[in-house]
Amino acid sequence: MRRAHAVTAVLGVIVAIVVSSCAVGPDRGPELIPGGGGGEGPTASSSAPPPAPALAVPKTDLEWTDCAAGTSGRYGIARPAGVTIECAEFDSPVDRNKPDGEVVRIAATRARTAATPAGAPPLVLTSGSDLPSSRTLMVMSTGPGRAFLDAHPVVAVDHRGIPQSGDLDCMTRLERSTIADNGLTTRGTTTQARISRLASAASSASDGCTETLTPYQLNFGAQFAAADLETLRQRWGVEHLGLIGVGEGSDVVLSYASLYGGRAGRIILDTPAPFGANARDRANLRAQGVQTALQGFAQRCSALDGCTLGTNGVGVMTGLLAKARAGRLDGLSDTTALNAITTTLALAADRPDALLDLSRAITAADRGDTAALVRLADRAATLRMSDGALVSRCNDVTGPVGQNEIPGLVEAWTKQSPLTGSDSALSLVRCNGWASGTAVRPPSSLPADPLILNGTRDPVNGGNGASTLVPLFMNAGAEPVTVSWDGLGFSVLGRSACAAQVAAEYATKTPLGGPTQRGCPT
Repeated sequence: MRRAHAVTAVLGVIVAIVVSSCAVGPDRGPELIPGGGGGEGPTASSSAPPPAPALAVPKTDLEWTDCAAGTSGRYGIARPAGVTIECAEFDSPVDRNKPDGEVVRIAATRARTAATPAGAPPLVLTSGSDLPSSRTLMVMSTGPGRAFLDAHPVVAVDHRGIPQSGDLDCMTRLERSTIADNGLTTRGTTTQARISRLASAASSASDGCTETLTPYQLNFGAQFAAADLETLRQRWGVEHLGLIGVGEGSDVVLSYASLYGGRAGRIILDTPAPFGANARDRANLRAQGVQTALQGFAQRCSALDGCTLGTNGVGVMTGLLAKARAGRLDGLSDTTALNAITTTLALAADRPDALLDLSRAITAADRGDTAALVRLADRAATLRMSDGALVSRCNDVTGPVGQNEIPGLVEAWTKQSPLTGSDSALSLVRCNGWASGTAVRPPSSLPADPLILNGTRDPVNGGNGASTLVPLFMNAGAEPVTVSWDGLGFSVLGRSACAAQVAAEYATKTPLGGPTQRGCPT
């Protein structure tokens, strides 16, 4: 019964072009432009690098409609004052190698202000499978980063397979809950029992999703999300895209730069993930970085009047997760409790009250009153744990870790990162038994030197990914400008007016003058 239900759901996701009279048939144009090719500006002189390709307004735009109320309601946040939020959809081939085949309906959300110049070209934002890109755009629209919107409209493209871009439904409730809890279902579950239970659920989910999605079960990774951006470029009729990749969205942008490199007119990587790194390294870097973010939260909260965590917030959170791991917190596992905390920190409004509210939810749960933290956990799961998000992440896995290695990683990483190590190691099992797609090679050249905005206290991916990209840029002959920010939250661009100003300058005129290593105040 599950498979029939799932197939029905996915048939609503993947729409055949022949029966969609309103489908946007993409101009298929040149399929691939080798990295950096395509005549992007004058030849470099010995004294200065060439300017980046010019960005342009769309020749044929999408059909935008106001959706501020609906978007705010969907995410349970206040409607951003002074910002126009509009939505549209476009159809993209499920497989660009089969352009006359089936398509997936992709959701786009545009934000602009009254100050945004009418002739300003849009930049395209993706946060990959970390969070819906439309939700990340709302961080920018409601925070200091809205200063960027005064210079350029931003169009967020939700990753295929997750709401609102063709939401997948290919797992059972038991599979979802087991994966969401990383195998913790009973009191006192041993690490080995968790691993076995999680591996079984992951393998079963893989079988179900493969059966449901065949022959497209490998068409939801970063390179296919990049292909959706190329479809948008063709639909717009522009030569180049200005791209913003937040978190795992940086994988999408760098995949685009590799596959369609001559079309990437601007590349802004906001607290990027480690492109091309194997699963073990990515998970370990994330554990370390998120541990740092949680320590930063505890430190910042302790300086606020009314912080219920006191002066030992890390200790309180460590105790809370230990109780959840022992099955002593109603409705919460250690994994869902951690997801609730990190997601709330990632998206919290830039004000002390938001941190104080989270501290109260944590300490209440530690006393046994879990209602507030359970609500945050449910919200986090909706944003980050959909079937499509898991399929996308598993499609991108390289160098999967053997199940027999996980206990050792749990022990070692927990010593190194007490709050996050166990969760990161166990999460490696979520893609057990899943097939993964062919890895995209790093771009060999780039038409524009990238702008890197790196948040050192990112609660989703940590802030360690940017440093891993140095060899990639060296091999591509690129000289990025890097802006560091020590604030707390997901997306430097969304939370720093200083970073927004640098990004606006970069979008207008590249290369940037001045130092290549910069910092923005928190």
